[in-house]
Amino acid sequence: MATPRDHIEEIRRTKFSIGGEPNPLTEDLHQAVKNLSAELYAKDVHFLMELIQNAEDNEYSEGVRPSLEFVITSQDITATGATSTLLVFNNERGFSHKNIESICSVGRSTKKGNRKRGYIGEKGTFIHKI
Repeated sequence: MATPRDHIEEIRRTKFSIGGEPNPLTEDLHQAVKNLSAELYAKDVHFLMELIQNAEDNEYSEGVRPSLEFVITSQDITATGATSTLLVFNNERGFSHKNIESICSVGRSTKKGNRKRGYIGEKGTFIHKI
């Protein structure tokens, strides 16, 4: 079985033409997703609701109480010149190969139809300023 790094490198090469043969459809797909996401995430806070919903949909180990934490730091940990960084912590099981394939695809969620408990807001959310 391939390592997680090998799996991601394979996706980068075959789906996104990174480090492999160029695919002429890659730029068209990039623009389509960019336009779609601009419409979908028109409100500034929508991405936060998505993160909370993702935590709701995640799988947790037996006996683990799900938690989600947002930390805003004034440090530029990304080295991109940002004035602050949002860190998101969640105690889910982690990504499987299937989850990685899904997150690198459009419209192929592994979580569709898995909502057992409802919608956003059933887990605790904590906001800290460091």
